[in-house]
Amino acid sequence: METIKEEVYKCSKCGLCQSVCPIYLATKNEMYLSRGRYIVLNNFFNNNKKISKKFINNLDICLNCNACKNFCPSNIDAKSIFTKLKNKYNYRYGIIPFSINYFFNLFIKSFKKKTPVVKRNKKISNYTKEKVLYFQGCVNRFVNSSDKNATLNILENLGYQVINVSNNCCGLPYLSDGNFKEFDRNSLKILKSIPPEIKYIVCSCDSCYKTLKNINTISDKLITLDELLSLNNYKIKTENNIVYHKPLSKKENSFINLPMINRKGSCSTMENFFLLKHPEFIEELIEKIFYKKEEIDNKTIITTCQLDKVGLKKGIKTINSNANLYSLAEYICLSDKDFQEK
Repeated sequence: METIKEEVYKCSKCGLCQSVCPIYLATKNEMYLSRGRYIVLNNFFNNNKKISKKFINNLDICLNCNACKNFCPSNIDAKSIFTKLKNKYNYRYGIIPFSINYFFNLFIKSFKKKTPVVKRNKKISNYTKEKVLYFQGCVNRFVNSSDKNATLNILENLGYQVINVSNNCCGLPYLSDGNFKEFDRNSLKILKSIPPEIKYIVCSCDSCYKTLKNINTISDKLITLDELLSLNNYKIKTENNIVYHKPLSKKENSFINLPMINRKGSCSTMENFFLLKHPEFIEELIEKIFYKKEEIDNKTIITTCQLDKVGLKKGIKTINSNANLYSLAEYICLSDKDFQEK
């Protein structure tokens, strides 16, 4: 707690976080801003008061994108502070990792409508490269298997031997809710499922990749699909109307040679599972901080995060745009003859 106090005291109340916080930009509510929360925390600390349940629940109204940290002169790590507070004062956790029925009822219908689906190719036996594990993530497992099929097609077509497809959750729901105990328990399950002989753990979802990076013993084996494609000198076929939505969770350099449309940090509303936790904010968020219709109409949007794909799908539908949306793997399999169904 002393570490948190020291961090909070560093806030100079300059308000630079106002210019980048997606929730504040949509609501103009200071209590959803890092600065406002630091002021309240200081009041708790200075008066030796226990932090209230209401305040901890308020922390859930946050995307955990940490955009405020990048603009903060004191480099205060808001995400770390808020998740540690949730862990200490665990009045409740915002989301249980992916109840199949709940998630299915919310999203599966929207994914089936007008969404081309990549089918699984026949297995290729001429493996020339390393053995890999594919970490598919919960969205691919429960909601949309098309990205999973496309990724497996690509990996095997490139000559990799996929010796396991992980059915584990990466642990992001636990981590974002400050439930570190369950995150550690989930991490042990992941570690036990990884064969020792694999060269890479391949992620086609940036949120999974970023979360798994917290498991130090496997971080050296983790690789994103776009990085793996780059290592194999694969170039994405480009056209004038194809753009890349770089997820807020993707802090590493992207290996995708496409024009990027979210330079201002437009969120998909699925960061930190916000679309599930706080649907009452979604219309307002989409109106204020999602892409404008004219920005994405007649374009094909590629994303490297399956959580983002869920949120982008909702946003595109809400603003009535005719934009097409694909994961990176789906786009490659649907546009490149070398990866199409045999």
